[in-house]
Amino acid sequence: MPATVDFPLSAKRHWHDAVLLESNARIENAGQLYGFAAECGIKAILVGLNYPTDADGSPVRKPPVGTPQVRKHVHQLVAVIGDIQNYVQGRNGAKYIALIPNIGSFSNWDIEHRYWTDTAIHNSLPAWKVATKEVMGMLDAATLDGVLQLIVEQCSSTKFCLKFLS
Repeated sequence: MPATVDFPLSAKRHWHDAVLLESNARIENAGQLYGFAAECGIKAILVGLNYPTDADGSPVRKPPVGTPQVRKHVHQLVAVIGDIQNYVQGRNGAKYIALIPNIGSFSNWDIEHRYWTDTAIHNSLPAWKVATKEVMGMLDAATLDGVLQLIVEQCSSTKFCLKFLS
């Protein structure tokens, strides 16, 4: 069975939905989706650079010794960004991490925000949006470089779907 996880496509989908929510003043949920988009984008690059995955295409739960654990949410990935930089540097991927200098703004993002009241969530949306836009640019660069491959396939008799191969 082919992998069901497509990080580049998920990143783009979450990005577009976050922009839509933000434009409709749904700031708190837009912030959550910016975080998901950034997380998926980082994982897309890692998988594109041969990070070990499980059968579904997700990062393995127990990576080999010396390989950073990245089965995490974006704020947790930010905490190990140095380890991620070291991992990708040996795989010609340092230039991609260099394209996301503001990723650290997600250090105050949390998956638990989805349970909080609107007034309890701090408004870091502008910074999160900037960082996520950088991640989208990183994905575009990796696609142009061939690290991520975008294909169009026919999903049904009337519909075509985009899919990334990594």
